[in-house]
Amino acid sequence: MGRTANPDIRRAFEEFQDETTPSKCNKVRCLHCGFVRAKNTTRQIEHLNACEAYLTSDEGIQALHATQQGDQPQENGDSNGTTANPSAANTNGAPSSSASAMFNGTRPNPNLQVHRRGPNQNKRARDGAPIQPMPPPPMMPPAMPHVMPSLTGHLLGKHAAAFTAATQQPFLSHAGCATLAAAPLSQWLIQDAHYARGYIGFIGQLLGKIRLPAVKNSAFHPMYRTMDLLISAMNNIRREMSFFEITAGKYALHMSDELPNPITRSYLDLFVSASGSAASLLEGMVVLWATEHCYCTAWHYAASFSNTLSNPSSLTSEPHIAALHQALIPNWTSSAFVKFVESCRSIVDELANASTGGNGKEDLARCESVFAQICWLEERFWPDVDGMGEEDETGRHVGGGHGGGLRGTPVAQSASRASVGSATQRTHESPYAAHASGSGGGSGITASPNALAGVEAAGVEAAAAAATAE
Repeated sequence: MGRTANPDIRRAFEEFQDETTPSKCNKVRCLHCGFVRAKNTTRQIEHLNACEAYLTSDEGIQALHATQQGDQPQENGDSNGTTANPSAANTNGAPSSSASAMFNGTRPNPNLQVHRRGPNQNKRARDGAPIQPMPPPPMMPPAMPHVMPSLTGHLLGKHAAAFTAATQQPFLSHAGCATLAAAPLSQWLIQDAHYARGYIGFIGQLLGKIRLPAVKNSAFHPMYRTMDLLISAMNNIRREMSFFEITAGKYALHMSDELPNPITRSYLDLFVSASGSAASLLEGMVVLWATEHCYCTAWHYAASFSNTLSNPSSLTSEPHIAALHQALIPNWTSSAFVKFVESCRSIVDELANASTGGNGKEDLARCESVFAQICWLEERFWPDVDGMGEEDETGRHVGGGHGGGLRGTPVAQSASRASVGSATQRTHESPYAAHASGSGGGSGITASPNALAGVEAAGVEAAAAAATAE
């Protein structure tokens, strides 16, 4: 606040500094009554308002007359619109109420000039340039909902092409179109039966890896929920074995004692390595989910061709086609199986998100490697067929069975040492719905190192070596 010197105050007071009590502020003495106080314009005005010696002096009377002259224009319609009191002083020289209001601060003193600029109005910086008003704060984007990272989503995104190749094979499209020959279907059933028997020991080893803590509500603990899922899978793989026997007998499907082919043996080796002491429970559950997810997606791909059957009469004339469309495809595209696969995915993400020990980069690399290996094996697990749905012998190195020959070289046997296990659940009657509501999770592994490479490259090299030896 800027001010000008008030002549009335300067004439009425003497300013001095008391040497006996030095202080930061100067002191003033009233020349009319001798009152001494610290220098303060407001307090000095209050003193003059109450000082009888000043009010009865010529200076005080002149100050009151000056106040009356300053208020006179306001009576005649001053721009401020205020009306002055016409009687500024009484007959005995005492100040009027208008003068008192001026001295006690309730009315403005005409000798006290106040210059207010207002907020940011014509305000200037030290260099003379106008100060720009502060810009409004930037609008913050709406907060995004927190999404837990997903290990399964990461694996599917990283190996999308390999997963598609594993689940969209000519064997499946011919099965959906009812143009698949009986021999490839029988070969697949034989090899899948070997897969199911090898799965039992794998699940048993995974159950042995679980350590159950003492908790109050076990239904929500990831270890207990993983145990429930594996027990359910173990019970239902036995049902699947019975399902194979019943289906083969009902539709007169040929089931021989053929030994596992190289790809099936690689899968069995995968189960053994995934349930070994060097593999973690998370790796085993990744294999469980990956194999089942590939299986479920593949048979849904086959079912997508069912509405375009080129020969509907084959459902009754050819027993193996009837077995496909009345038993096998409905069984592995059922809602119960889909819920089981989703429960596996939920458990894998939850275990990955809850994992706090070990090396995160190494764990992620092992999961990426094993998922790539499963896609490689699944692609070659389906029998090779030609354009007519018949068994394609031209592309095989070893006769018969799934993935034999140049496409089915046992390359994955060496890579399976770094893998993880698989649990299968493929039946209408499996109680998977109880696990479908499992909570999702996310991978707590933040690093994304490249997965162990060379699966496909090794396959090409092995295939070339086999062709050369032949």
